[in-house]
Amino acid sequence: MFYVVGSGPSGISVAHALASAGQPVTILDSGLTLERERQDAVAAFEGREPDEWNADELAYLTGPLLPAGDVPLKLAYGSDYPYRSPAAARAIRGEGVTYQPSYAAGGFSNVWGSSILPYLQRDLIDWPITADELAEGYARVLEFMPIAAEHDELEVSFPLFSERPASLPTSRQAAMLLQNLRANRPQLADAGLEFGRARVAVDAAGTRTGSGGCMACGLCLHGCPRGLIYSSQHTLAALRKRPEVRYIAGVTVHHVEERDDRVLLRAENADGPLTFEGERAFLGAGPVNTTAILMRSLGMYDAEVLLQDSQYFLFPAFSRRGVSGVTQEPLHTLCQAFLEISDEAVSPNTVHCQVYTYNAILRALLLKKLGPLARVAPTDMILGRMFLFQSYLHSRHSGRIALRLNRAGGSDEVHMTPRLSSETVPAVRRVLRKLAGLSRATGVLPVAALAEITEPGRGFHTGGSFPMARAPRPGQTDRLGRPFGLNRTHAVDATVFSSIAATTITFTVMANAYRIGQEVARGGELRA
Repeated sequence: MFYVVGSGPSGISVAHALASAGQPVTILDSGLTLERERQDAVAAFEGREPDEWNADELAYLTGPLLPAGDVPLKLAYGSDYPYRSPAAARAIRGEGVTYQPSYAAGGFSNVWGSSILPYLQRDLIDWPITADELAEGYARVLEFMPIAAEHDELEVSFPLFSERPASLPTSRQAAMLLQNLRANRPQLADAGLEFGRARVAVDAAGTRTGSGGCMACGLCLHGCPRGLIYSSQHTLAALRKRPEVRYIAGVTVHHVEERDDRVLLRAENADGPLTFEGERAFLGAGPVNTTAILMRSLGMYDAEVLLQDSQYFLFPAFSRRGVSGVTQEPLHTLCQAFLEISDEAVSPNTVHCQVYTYNAILRALLLKKLGPLARVAPTDMILGRMFLFQSYLHSRHSGRIALRLNRAGGSDEVHMTPRLSSETVPAVRRVLRKLAGLSRATGVLPVAALAEITEPGRGFHTGGSFPMARAPRPGQTDRLGRPFGLNRTHAVDATVFSSIAATTITFTVMANAYRIGQEVARGGELRA
């Protein structure tokens, strides 16, 4: 029996790879889920059009955003369940760090922005595997995860890994931006800027869910009423129907122990301690909990490891021309376009920008910035010219999170503190100057004075505490995610990333987890 810990994107991907190879798999999961009354409220939307929804229903399922510094956290249908901890979880404390694990079934895929883009080889030079070795994983993942995208300019550097992607409607603001970019493509290409429609993990036509396609209702960032935005819960439901797969919820794994040709997983549920014994363990509990499990298992108490991060920053940009009526326009509110900067004068690595047009969160951020002026400012006109750039740096320019596992009575606790990098602010300034210099070609001008640099971990593009290496030393893993000193335990989430590229992390987490599961199932490079 192979045990997989966690049902987030990495756990589900490795479980899918193993089960597809005919291997028996048991998924152990804390498995918190959306409250029953909210599930019923979501179900009440089924078969109804947006003009049939009432204000009370919408208020219940959208709810307030979750405060977290300058940039609030998203809820899932008005619930904070993806951020809650079960009683069996060990304490995790952070000073100046909002990053935390998810114990939900599906992990943070319940509240992610669903943007997906592969890593480029130039961003993998310190990895023991290549982009070509991840390619099959990307393609396999897209066999069970939907993608809405277009065959467009991004394919010059970023393979799509899908022949017939579905398509989401483009907002009028995004259409105007893309028209500007395409009209000036040669100049932008010479300047090292690539662009295209955003690629998002959305079942745009509703073919996989059977619930009808995108209604352009604008609720994406609160939770799709039709469940079209991918969550690994969708694949979990399919896997649970397969004879090779067993799922046990309510179990939180804390420790692994290897004995000869077996591995023991020490866990807890509401009734107390549990032990599971199997052939191999695959840890997909997320970077914080997978790191803590490995540290306990290796006896690394009072030691410190560093979580790497692709730090992100936000800034508004304004177009010379406005679009009227954006607050009434039927649209989806996920990312609308990607911009990729490849310029050695800015960074040796890719800088990734996700462009958002009007949505309720953008409006809330604008009103917060305007303060008392919001009562008299022409907010609709401003929103018709306003874009939000959510941008990411490679980990070489980003801060880190120091994670320490401390003993606490008869148990232990994780303590996290940020480690800022002196390279972050200069790198952000170079990006802003770059985009300002291209404003005539792009049609939008960034407002550097309103840029917000979030703390390390806030973008949840975090990992690399036990990085893969060609010749692993203590504190590192091999290409199959096995830490130095362990043979039958594989970390399969971003914990093993050798560095964190700026392009979206979840797609590569899934591809790499799938690769590990596939290689293990084939018996490749196993020490024991």
